[in-house]
Amino acid sequence: MSKIRKIIHSRLIVTWGITLVTIVIGLAIVLLLIANSKRTVIQDAPPELPNQANPTDMLPSPKDVNIYLLESDGLELTPVRLELRLYAEPTEQLKQILSALVQTTPTNYRNPIPRGTVLNEVYIDTQKTAYLDFSHHLADGQIGGTTAEYMSVTSILRTVFDALPENIKHVQILIDGKEVETLAGHLNISQPLRF
Repeated sequence: MSKIRKIIHSRLIVTWGITLVTIVIGLAIVLLLIANSKRTVIQDAPPELPNQANPTDMLPSPKDVNIYLLESDGLELTPVRLELRLYAEPTEQLKQILSALVQTTPTNYRNPIPRGTVLNEVYIDTQKTAYLDFSHHLADGQIGGTTAEYMSVTSILRTVFDALPENIKHVQILIDGKEVETLAGHLNISQPLRF
């Protein structure tokens, strides 16, 4: 029996020995792979992000622009100075300025653009013609005769040409995306206008 025990004991030692050698060889291979792999440097803190997601969308400092409104007690269009932060691109500038014209009526002034008018879209072509698409309120809201219609159109033209004289040579007024003959039956606006 002791002989059998010695055989079992020796086989057990051999098995344990083989297992131990296998583990040591495996660890050596793993350590060798780790040592030869590319080392990744982990930064202490992530890099700083820009102030805005897209720095090109940042508005510049305020700029003075004129919109043309009626004095409260007369029929004369007067430049009213506004301070706006304008984008660099002329089409975007024109949208901003005309939106201000449509929406702004300071105290002591009357806006010749009918209430409810919305600037739908602006487009400037390669011939420097600005296409200004207004909502139907510009035509439907006309409350006077020839003078009121003339004041509305002139207010738009003066504002546009004062703001961007180098970028715009003609203005085509559209109503809901369509060319119209007149706003209220008096002044022909079917062709591009020049002031």
